[in-house]
Amino acid sequence: MLHTSLYFLALLCLSSSPNWAKLNHMPVEVLGFWRLFIAALLVGLWMVVKHSAPRPKFSKNMIWIVVSGAFFFLHLWTYKYASKNTSVSNTMILFSSNPIWASLGAVAFFKEHINKRIIFAYVLALFGVYLLVAHDLKVSNQVNYGDWSAVASAVFYACYMLTGKKARHYYDNTYYSLIQYSVCALLFWFCILGTGANMTGYDDISWIAVAGLVLLPTFMGHLSFTYLVHHMNLTVMSCGKQLEPVLAAIMAYFIFGEHISEYAWISFTLTFISVLILFYPALKSSAQKIKSRADLLLSSKE
Repeated sequence: MLHTSLYFLALLCLSSSPNWAKLNHMPVEVLGFWRLFIAALLVGLWMVVKHSAPRPKFSKNMIWIVVSGAFFFLHLWTYKYASKNTSVSNTMILFSSNPIWASLGAVAFFKEHINKRIIFAYVLALFGVYLLVAHDLKVSNQVNYGDWSAVASAVFYACYMLTGKKARHYYDNTYYSLIQYSVCALLFWFCILGTGANMTGYDDISWIAVAGLVLLPTFMGHLSFTYLVHHMNLTVMSCGKQLEPVLAAIMAYFIFGEHISEYAWISFTLTFISVLILFYPALKSSAQKIKSRADLLLSSKE
Protein backbone atom coordinates (compact mmCIF):
# COMPACT_ATOMS: atom_id res chain seq x y z
CA MET A 1 0.00 0.00 0.00
CA LEU A 2 2.94 2.34 0.74
CA HIS A 3 4.26 2.01 -2.82
CA THR A 4 0.80 2.58 -4.30
CA SER A 5 0.28 5.70 -2.18
CA LEU A 6 3.70 7.04 -3.16
CA TYR A 7 2.90 6.34 -6.82
CA PHE A 8 -0.29 8.45 -6.73
CA LEU A 9 1.51 11.24 -4.88
CA ALA A 10 4.23 11.17 -7.56
CA LEU A 11 1.57 11.35 -10.30
CA LEU A 12 0.00 14.38 -8.65
CA CYS A 13 3.38 16.13 -8.48
CA LEU A 14 4.23 15.26 -12.10
CA SER A 15 0.88 16.69 -13.17
CA SER A 16 1.95 20.12 -11.91
CA SER A 17 4.81 20.31 -14.45
CA PRO A 18 2.90 22.01 -17.34
CA ASN A 19 1.59 24.67 -14.97
CA TRP A 20 5.05 25.48 -13.58
CA ALA A 21 6.40 25.58 -17.14
CA LYS A 22 3.64 28.00 -18.16
CA LEU A 23 4.65 30.39 -15.36
CA ASN A 24 8.29 30.30 -16.48
CA HIS A 25 9.62 32.75 -19.09
CA MET A 26 12.96 31.08 -19.78
CA PRO A 27 13.86 29.35 -23.08
CA VAL A 28 13.30 25.58 -22.91
CA GLU A 29 17.02 24.74 -22.80
CA VAL A 30 17.70 27.25 -19.98
CA LEU A 31 14.75 26.01 -17.95
CA GLY A 32 15.84 22.40 -18.49
CA PHE A 33 19.43 23.17 -17.44
CA TRP A 34 18.56 25.00 -14.21
CA ARG A 35 15.92 22.46 -13.26
CA LEU A 36 18.25 19.45 -13.64
CA PHE A 37 21.43 21.21 -12.46
CA ILE A 38 19.82 22.35 -9.20
CA ALA A 39 18.26 18.91 -8.71
CA ALA A 40 21.65 17.20 -9.21
CA LEU A 41 23.32 19.69 -6.85
CA LEU A 42 20.77 19.06 -4.10
CA VAL A 43 21.02 15.27 -4.48
CA GLY A 44 24.84 15.57 -4.30
CA LEU A 45 24.61 17.67 -1.12
CA TRP A 46 22.23 15.10 0.38
CA MET A 47 24.75 12.35 -0.34
CA VAL A 48 27.52 14.37 1.32
CA VAL A 49 25.41 14.94 4.44
CA LYS A 50 24.21 11.36 4.62
CA HIS A 51 27.38 9.48 3.70
CA SER A 52 30.12 12.04 4.54
CA ALA A 53 31.20 11.98 0.88
CA PRO A 54 29.79 10.49 -2.33
CA ARG A 55 31.39 7.17 -3.19
CA PRO A 56 31.43 6.61 -6.95
CA LYS A 57 30.83 3.03 -8.04
CA PHE A 58 32.40 3.05 -11.47
CA SER A 59 31.64 -0.03 -13.53
CA LYS A 60 30.36 -1.00 -16.96
CA ASN A 61 26.81 -0.92 -15.57
CA MET A 62 27.05 2.87 -15.17
CA ILE A 63 26.32 3.12 -18.90
CA TRP A 64 22.68 2.41 -18.06
CA ILE A 65 22.50 5.57 -15.93
CA VAL A 66 24.17 7.68 -18.63
CA VAL A 67 21.85 6.32 -21.33
CA SER A 68 18.84 6.86 -19.06
CA GLY A 69 19.86 10.49 -18.55
CA ALA A 70 20.24 10.94 -22.31
CA PHE A 71 16.79 9.47 -22.95
CA PHE A 72 15.32 11.72 -20.25
CA PHE A 73 16.82 14.75 -22.03
CA LEU A 74 15.49 13.58 -25.41
CA HIS A 75 12.04 13.02 -23.90
CA LEU A 76 11.92 16.53 -22.41
CA TRP A 77 13.28 18.20 -25.57
CA THR A 78 10.97 16.42 -28.02
CA TYR A 79 7.95 17.01 -25.75
CA LYS A 80 8.66 20.75 -25.65
CA TYR A 81 9.23 20.78 -29.43
CA ALA A 82 5.90 19.02 -29.95
CA SER A 83 4.05 21.45 -27.68
CA LYS A 84 5.38 24.35 -29.77
CA ASN A 85 4.79 22.80 -33.21
CA THR A 86 1.46 21.03 -32.85
CA SER A 87 -1.64 21.44 -30.72
CA VAL A 88 -1.61 20.58 -27.03
CA SER A 89 -4.34 18.04 -27.76
CA ASN A 90 -2.27 16.26 -30.41
CA THR A 91 0.72 16.26 -28.08
CA MET A 92 -1.23 14.74 -25.18
CA ILE A 93 -2.94 12.07 -27.29
CA LEU A 94 0.20 11.00 -29.16
CA PHE A 95 2.33 11.04 -26.01
CA SER A 96 -0.29 8.81 -24.38
CA SER A 97 1.10 6.00 -26.54
CA ASN A 98 4.08 5.71 -24.14
CA PRO A 99 2.59 2.75 -22.19
CA ILE A 100 2.59 0.74 -25.43
CA TRP A 101 6.33 1.22 -25.93
CA ALA A 102 7.08 0.75 -22.23
CA SER A 103 5.00 -2.43 -22.09
CA LEU A 104 6.69 -3.91 -25.16
CA GLY A 105 10.08 -3.15 -23.65
CA ALA A 106 9.10 -4.53 -20.24
CA VAL A 107 7.94 -7.78 -21.85
CA ALA A 108 11.08 -8.07 -23.99
CA PHE A 109 13.70 -7.13 -21.38
CA PHE A 110 12.12 -7.86 -17.98
CA LYS A 111 9.64 -10.63 -18.87
CA GLU A 112 6.74 -8.67 -17.37
CA HIS A 113 3.26 -9.99 -18.08
CA ILE A 114 0.51 -7.95 -19.75
CA ASN A 115 -2.96 -9.24 -18.87
CA LYS A 116 -6.43 -8.31 -20.13
CA ARG A 117 -7.09 -6.15 -17.07
CA ILE A 118 -4.11 -3.90 -17.91
CA ILE A 119 -5.09 -3.66 -21.59
CA PHE A 120 -8.69 -2.77 -20.73
CA ALA A 121 -7.58 -0.15 -18.18
CA TYR A 122 -5.21 1.44 -20.71
CA VAL A 123 -7.86 1.60 -23.48
CA LEU A 124 -10.36 3.12 -21.04
CA ALA A 125 -7.82 5.73 -19.86
CA LEU A 126 -6.79 6.56 -23.43
CA PHE A 127 -10.44 7.13 -24.37
CA GLY A 128 -10.79 9.36 -21.32
CA VAL A 129 -7.79 11.45 -22.42
CA TYR A 130 -9.25 11.63 -25.94
CA LEU A 131 -12.54 13.02 -24.63
CA LEU A 132 -10.60 15.61 -22.64
CA VAL A 133 -8.83 17.05 -25.69
CA ALA A 134 -11.05 16.01 -28.61
CA HIS A 135 -12.40 19.55 -29.10
CA ASP A 136 -8.92 20.77 -30.09
CA LEU A 137 -7.64 17.63 -31.81
CA LYS A 138 -6.43 18.30 -35.37
CA VAL A 139 -5.87 15.69 -38.08
CA SER A 140 -4.03 16.68 -41.28
CA ASN A 141 -2.75 14.86 -44.35
CA GLN A 142 0.40 16.99 -44.27
CA VAL A 143 3.51 15.83 -42.43
CA ASN A 144 3.59 17.52 -39.03
CA TYR A 145 6.96 17.25 -37.31
CA GLY A 146 5.33 18.33 -34.06
CA ASP A 147 3.12 15.24 -34.13
CA TRP A 148 6.08 13.00 -34.88
CA SER A 149 7.99 14.68 -32.09
CA ALA A 150 5.18 13.82 -29.65
CA VAL A 151 5.41 10.16 -30.67
CA ALA A 152 9.20 10.30 -30.34
CA SER A 153 8.81 11.81 -26.88
CA ALA A 154 6.59 8.86 -25.89
CA VAL A 155 9.20 6.39 -27.15
CA PHE A 156 12.05 8.25 -25.40
CA TYR A 157 10.08 8.33 -22.15
CA ALA A 158 9.56 4.56 -22.36
CA CYS A 159 13.30 4.09 -23.04
CA TYR A 160 14.11 6.36 -20.07
CA MET A 161 11.97 4.21 -17.78
CA LEU A 162 13.32 0.94 -19.16
CA THR A 163 17.00 1.93 -18.87
CA GLY A 164 16.26 3.45 -15.47
CA LYS A 165 14.78 0.14 -14.28
CA LYS A 166 17.90 -1.64 -15.55
CA ALA A 167 20.21 0.85 -13.82
CA ARG A 168 18.34 0.50 -10.55
CA HIS A 169 19.31 -3.17 -10.45
CA TYR A 170 22.88 -2.01 -9.79
CA TYR A 171 22.66 1.39 -8.09
CA ASP A 172 20.62 2.98 -5.30
CA ASN A 173 18.16 5.71 -6.18
CA THR A 174 20.18 8.69 -4.92
CA TYR A 175 23.34 7.75 -6.82
CA TYR A 176 21.34 6.92 -9.94
CA SER A 177 19.49 10.26 -9.75
CA LEU A 178 22.70 12.25 -9.22
CA ILE A 179 24.33 10.90 -12.39
CA GLN A 180 21.14 10.92 -14.44
CA TYR A 181 20.27 14.54 -13.60
CA SER A 182 23.87 15.59 -14.21
CA VAL A 183 23.90 13.99 -17.68
CA CYS A 184 20.59 15.63 -18.55
CA ALA A 185 21.75 19.05 -17.28
CA LEU A 186 24.98 18.74 -19.28
CA LEU A 187 23.05 18.04 -22.49
CA PHE A 188 20.82 21.06 -21.88
CA TRP A 189 23.97 23.15 -21.33
CA PHE A 190 25.27 22.07 -24.73
CA CYS A 191 21.97 23.28 -26.19
CA ILE A 192 22.47 26.64 -24.48
CA LEU A 193 25.93 26.92 -26.02
CA GLY A 194 24.40 26.19 -29.41
CA THR A 195 21.59 28.73 -29.13
CA GLY A 196 23.46 31.42 -27.20
CA ALA A 197 20.56 31.84 -24.75
CA ASN A 198 21.10 33.87 -21.58
CA MET A 199 21.61 31.88 -18.38
CA THR A 200 20.42 34.65 -16.05
CA GLY A 201 18.42 37.89 -16.05
CA TYR A 202 14.92 36.42 -15.74
CA ASP A 203 12.05 37.63 -13.56
CA ASP A 204 11.24 36.35 -10.07
CA ILE A 205 8.27 34.25 -11.19
CA SER A 206 10.55 32.28 -13.54
CA TRP A 207 12.89 31.35 -10.68
CA ILE A 208 9.91 30.45 -8.48
CA ALA A 209 8.73 28.18 -11.30
CA VAL A 210 12.20 26.58 -11.46
CA ALA A 211 12.04 25.91 -7.70
CA GLY A 212 8.55 24.44 -8.12
CA LEU A 213 9.73 22.17 -10.95
CA VAL A 214 12.68 20.95 -8.87
CA LEU A 215 10.64 20.29 -5.74
CA LEU A 216 7.45 18.76 -7.16
CA PRO A 217 7.82 17.15 -10.64
CA THR A 218 11.54 16.36 -10.30
CA PHE A 219 11.98 15.28 -6.66
CA MET A 220 8.47 14.24 -5.64
CA GLY A 221 7.65 13.00 -9.15
CA HIS A 222 10.57 11.57 -11.11
CA LEU A 223 12.70 10.73 -8.06
CA SER A 224 9.77 8.75 -6.63
CA PHE A 225 9.21 7.04 -9.98
CA THR A 226 12.84 5.93 -10.23
CA TYR A 227 12.52 4.54 -6.70
CA LEU A 228 9.26 2.76 -7.48
CA VAL A 229 10.44 1.32 -10.80
CA HIS A 230 12.54 -1.11 -8.73
CA HIS A 231 9.47 -2.24 -6.77
CA MET A 232 6.49 -2.03 -9.14
CA ASN A 233 5.44 -3.41 -12.50
CA LEU A 234 6.63 -1.00 -15.21
CA THR A 235 3.60 -1.63 -17.40
CA VAL A 236 1.22 -0.74 -14.57
CA MET A 237 3.20 2.41 -13.77
CA SER A 238 3.15 3.50 -17.43
CA CYS A 239 -0.57 2.88 -17.87
CA GLY A 240 -1.45 4.67 -14.65
CA LYS A 241 0.38 7.71 -15.99
CA GLN A 242 -2.66 8.38 -18.20
CA LEU A 243 -4.15 10.04 -15.12
CA GLU A 244 -1.50 12.76 -15.39
CA PRO A 245 -3.00 14.89 -18.22
CA VAL A 246 -6.39 14.80 -16.49
CA LEU A 247 -4.89 16.08 -13.24
CA ALA A 248 -2.89 18.69 -15.17
CA ALA A 249 -6.06 19.94 -16.89
CA ILE A 250 -7.85 20.26 -13.55
CA MET A 251 -4.94 22.27 -12.11
CA ALA A 252 -4.84 24.53 -15.19
CA TYR A 253 -8.58 25.13 -14.85
CA PHE A 254 -8.28 26.35 -11.26
CA ILE A 255 -4.93 28.16 -11.62
CA PHE A 256 -5.23 29.76 -15.06
CA GLY A 257 -8.95 29.43 -15.75
CA GLU A 258 -8.23 27.33 -18.86
CA HIS A 259 -11.16 25.93 -20.82
CA ILE A 260 -12.18 22.31 -20.26
CA SER A 261 -14.46 20.55 -22.73
CA GLU A 262 -18.04 19.61 -21.92
CA TYR A 263 -16.94 15.95 -21.81
CA ALA A 264 -14.34 16.69 -19.14
CA TRP A 265 -16.15 15.08 -16.23
CA ILE A 266 -16.84 11.95 -18.30
CA SER A 267 -13.13 11.92 -19.12
CA PHE A 268 -12.19 12.29 -15.45
CA THR A 269 -14.57 9.49 -14.46
CA LEU A 270 -13.31 7.06 -17.12
CA THR A 271 -9.68 7.73 -16.27
CA PHE A 272 -10.34 7.34 -12.54
CA ILE A 273 -12.14 4.03 -13.15
CA SER A 274 -9.28 2.81 -15.34
CA VAL A 275 -6.79 3.51 -12.54
CA LEU A 276 -8.99 1.66 -10.03
CA ILE A 277 -9.07 -1.33 -12.40
CA LEU A 278 -5.32 -1.11 -12.88
CA PHE A 279 -4.56 -1.08 -9.15
CA TYR A 280 -7.42 -3.38 -8.11
CA PRO A 281 -5.13 -6.22 -6.92
CA ALA A 282 -3.06 -3.86 -4.74
CA LEU A 283 -6.17 -2.15 -3.35
CA LYS A 284 -7.83 -5.52 -2.67
CA SER A 285 -4.74 -6.80 -0.88
CA SER A 286 -4.58 -3.66 1.27
CA ALA A 287 -8.28 -3.94 2.14
CA GLN A 288 -7.81 -7.57 3.19
CA LYS A 289 -4.85 -6.63 5.41
CA ILE A 290 -6.86 -3.87 7.07
CA LYS A 291 -9.78 -6.26 7.62
CA SER A 292 -7.46 -8.91 9.08
CA ARG A 293 -5.94 -6.40 11.51
CA ALA A 294 -9.39 -5.18 12.51
CA ASP A 295 -10.58 -8.74 13.11
CA LEU A 296 -7.44 -9.47 15.15
CA LEU A 297 -7.99 -6.34 17.22
CA LEU A 298 -11.64 -7.22 17.90
CA SER A 299 -10.77 -10.80 18.84
CA SER A 300 -8.08 -9.64 21.26
CA LYS A 301 -10.59 -7.32 23.00
CA GLU A 302 -13.04 -10.21 23.38
